[in-house]
Amino acid sequence: MLVDFNTISDESRLWIYGSESKLTDYQQDIILNKISEYLKTWDYHNNPLTSSVIIKENHFIIIALDDSEFGVGGCSIDSLQRIIQELEKDLNISLLNRLNVFCNINQKVVCIPSFKLGSIANKDTLYYDLTILKKNQISTFLKPIKDGWCASYL
Repeated sequence: MLVDFNTISDESRLWIYGSESKLTDYQQDIILNKISEYLKTWDYHNNPLTSSVIIKENHFIIIALDDSEFGVGGCSIDSLQRIIQELEKDLNISLLNRLNVFCNINQKVVCIPSFKLGSIANKDTLYYDLTILKKNQISTFLKPIKDGWCASYL
């Protein structure tokens, strides 16, 4: 069951996918339509899952799942990953490269390969933490590198 992102539980589980390039309006429409259609029928053992999707900063696809009622299992998560892989292929974009770090530099989202992070950013550079797990952590989505997993790359 698809619901508005603002109304889904703050305890909802998140999956965040970052696009290396800025998503065009056309790409965003395709992404939101495909994922929304999928989420309308997403289930776990024939139980409908309450979920939502938004795109932030023209780069980040955020999918939220309220798993408090039915939980979720591997097959359901795998099917979501397949949708993301299809979008990568159909739109010729990269969404699953977890070796990238997305930073906010000069008010723009900049995708940096982790091995180059030290030559472009510093400990106070803000980065988008794609590893947050719950909607109630969305306020920590943008934080200084020194406070995140990628600090060791500096």
